[in-house]
Amino acid sequence: MLKVTDLTINFSGLKAVDSLNFEIEKGEVFGLIGPNGAGKTTTFNMISGTLKPTSGAVELNGRRIDGNYMYQTNRLGVARTYQNINLFRSMTVLENILVGQQSRLECGLLAAVLRTSKQRKEEAKAVEKACDILNFVGMEHKENSYSNSLSYGEQRILEIARALASDPILLILDEPAAGMNPTEKNQLADLVLRIRKKGITILLVEHDMKFVMGITDRICVLNYGKRIALGTPAEVQADPAVIEAYLGGG
Repeated sequence: MLKVTDLTINFSGLKAVDSLNFEIEKGEVFGLIGPNGAGKTTTFNMISGTLKPTSGAVELNGRRIDGNYMYQTNRLGVARTYQNINLFRSMTVLENILVGQQSRLECGLLAAVLRTSKQRKEEAKAVEKACDILNFVGMEHKENSYSNSLSYGEQRILEIARALASDPILLILDEPAAGMNPTEKNQLADLVLRIRKKGITILLVEHDMKFVMGITDRICVLNYGKRIALGTPAEVQADPAVIEAYLGGG
């Protein structure tokens, strides 16, 4: 589904990501790990359209998406969350989900102002879909709560729910378990696997190794912007280069 070929980006002469290669198959939970500063989030940003690579290519189902703007990539089926929670804090939970559907709505500003029949029907379907998503992630009882009133873990889940609202085929999760307690992490792991069962492919960055090793099919390991390992969780855990660079030596 996703193919990254020789992906490189320079910042003032420094290669933050250097000739990175990996492929993700449809339906996988694929992990991207590495020490702080390894280039993980920078890679995410190039795939999602936040950053434009210096060279190399990113293909989604055979179509080049590197160099796209983020909204263009989202319309093609890529949605993401962020390291830092990035919700509309003065909006309700339901309204945050509705915002996530904007790229899939057909009625424009004029139809919304005039409240046309088509616009009203589309809005009703959007609300119904948002409620379905909240039920799926277990937050249906919070739909009228403001996002800034949620617990930290609930805000993390809401970000994922909002990303799901755009009907992604590829969901990119940037440290979704950061700051969560063990119970919340277990609930998150269950949610990620249920999302995969819906046919959505997942690309994941996460520092919690127990979490990563428990839900991923394959893992790519970065260090100083370069790939140093690629394989199953068991293969990566046993790789001497990974042990030295990331897991604390051996």
